[in-house]
Amino acid sequence: MIAATAADLPDLLRFTNDDQLRGGFRGIEDGPQVIWQHEDLATPAVFKTTRIRHIVLRGGRPLKLPGTLSHALLGNGDEVPGTITALDDAAVTLETSYAGTLRIPRDRVSMLSPNPLGGRVSYYGPFAEDDWKMAHSSFPDGLPPADSEDKDEKAPGRWVFSGSAWTWQDKNTGTALIRESGMPERAVLRFDLAWKNRLNLAIAFHADFAKPPAGNEPDANAKEIKRVFEAMDASGMPQLFGNSHVLQLYSNYLTLLRTSVDADGKFSIQREHHHSGNLRLGDAGRATVELRANRRSGEISLFINGEFAAQWNGLEISGEKPQLARDGSGFGFMVLAEQSPVRISDIIISEWNGMPDSARSLQVDAHDVVLMTNGTDRFAGRVGSLDEQGRIHFEGKHGRYQFPLEDVAEIRFARDRLASTLAAPEHNLIVRLAPIGRISGQPVSSDGKMLGMVSPIMGRMNLSLEPAIMIDFNSSNTPIDDWNGDF
Repeated sequence: MIAATAADLPDLLRFTNDDQLRGGFRGIEDGPQVIWQHEDLATPAVFKTTRIRHIVLRGGRPLKLPGTLSHALLGNGDEVPGTITALDDAAVTLETSYAGTLRIPRDRVSMLSPNPLGGRVSYYGPFAEDDWKMAHSSFPDGLPPADSEDKDEKAPGRWVFSGSAWTWQDKNTGTALIRESGMPERAVLRFDLAWKNRLNLAIAFHADFAKPPAGNEPDANAKEIKRVFEAMDASGMPQLFGNSHVLQLYSNYLTLLRTSVDADGKFSIQREHHHSGNLRLGDAGRATVELRANRRSGEISLFINGEFAAQWNGLEISGEKPQLARDGSGFGFMVLAEQSPVRISDIIISEWNGMPDSARSLQVDAHDVVLMTNGTDRFAGRVGSLDEQGRIHFEGKHGRYQFPLEDVAEIRFARDRLASTLAAPEHNLIVRLAPIGRISGQPVSSDGKMLGMVSPIMGRMNLSLEPAIMIDFNSSNTPIDDWNGDF
């Protein structure tokens, strides 16, 4: 089903000046240059990779999944999916469906995830506009299609899709970007966030988008529908998100809300006290935001750039007994400040096993850390080898152990034993795989189906593009370089 659907979708080429071109990726030749097929061209066009930001393949849909969530995280940020078949003091060996056997120097591997704690990935994107919609107080059921001739300055602003990210560029506020499904009951929501000026972003999660019963809207709600959002205003959120938890993320503090729509159609908001925590985001920048939420128990944790920021247990908001969310599985975003551009990308939704720790707390300088799949047991010491019976040999402070690989969630190697990070080579590209994976290197050649490349860590490799969803040629590490400069 995936292959039959994805094979018919066009690819999208995005240039460094933000121009876009749909068509078909046909390969890479010397230069390096990308070969591009377009229906209006008799012969394929050729573009230098220095002019290309990225290519989104088949609308962000893979032809074939790697078949495993097991992966290795490398020191340069690469995530390499594959089954761990060997481990010793010199190297880690992965068996993959897309590149055969890969041997990785052990001192280049910062983490192994035989059985990732995040569990099953239910969404990774955005690489297509499908299943996303926008809602506003004037159009709570969804904005009508955009009219290029409509110049009404009072019309609601719109989020802009770039092929791999959603960007809010409007000078005003009030339009929510929503996805109505995808979050399991115990979920991890992670995304990359970039912003300019003062940050004020609402993040709705486990939302059910409930509406008042037809013909039973209270007068106050009827008036609310026609009103326009004002900056810093959260009172209309129940109308847009229904029953939901909403985190308001500011530059230096955060607020947790619970929005509700009762059986009589009455909207309400319950607020948690402001939480300053460790939040120091500034007026412009970039961060990785991770929310872990249990819809049934109300337990919520927030991490920024892998570090703990805040936690709520049972959502005892303002001392009240928690009112648990119903069956909401949606999520959404809304900017609540004027003149506040925001970009959201690399969204991942996965299952959560309830582990409260931050990623950084699991890696230390002098010891390897083994975390078990039960989410609670962990051991610090020295990881040895993987034997023929599939057991990890481990030496800790209180003895030697053998852990079956199927019982190990993560192995985080001691920072002191990792090699220095290598500089990215010239003409470096990044291939992004679904549902998780990132492999970088210099391109050698490609016929559009296979990609020959040289990884600075793994050497020469021939990579099948079946699980690939994006090829990134000019990835930026600054918060503004790959934004549209019109705002």
